[in-house]
Amino acid sequence: MKRVLILLLVAAIMIPAVTAIAQQGTKGASATAMEKASDEAIFHRIGDWFATIGKSPEEKQAIIAERKAKRAAKRAEKEAAKQKKLMEKQMKETKEKMKGMGQ
Repeated sequence: MKRVLILLLVAAIMIPAVTAIAQQGTKGASATAMEKASDEAIFHRIGDWFATIGKSPEEKQAIIAERKAKRAAKRAEKEAAKQKKLMEKQMKETKEKMKGMGQ
C-alpha cells in the first residue's frame, strides 16, 4: 500500500513538470512550412487541376483566375455578413445597456 501511495505521489509531482517542459517549444507551424504554404486550400487546387486538364495554357490561366475571383467574392460576402452580424449584436447590447441605465 505504501509503494502505491508513493508511486502516485511521485506521478502527481512529475506530470505537471513534464507538461511544463513540453510546452516550452514554439506553437504552430515552423518557418520553413510557412514559407512553402499556399493561400489556396488543397481541395481548391485539386478542383482547379481537374477543371483545367487538357486545356491550353491561356485557357488554364483564365479558368483559374475566374475561379479565384469567385472564391474571393464569396469570402468577401461571408466576411461582410459576419461583420453585419457583429454590428447587430453590438447595437443590441448597447440598446440593452441604455435601457438599463434609464431605469
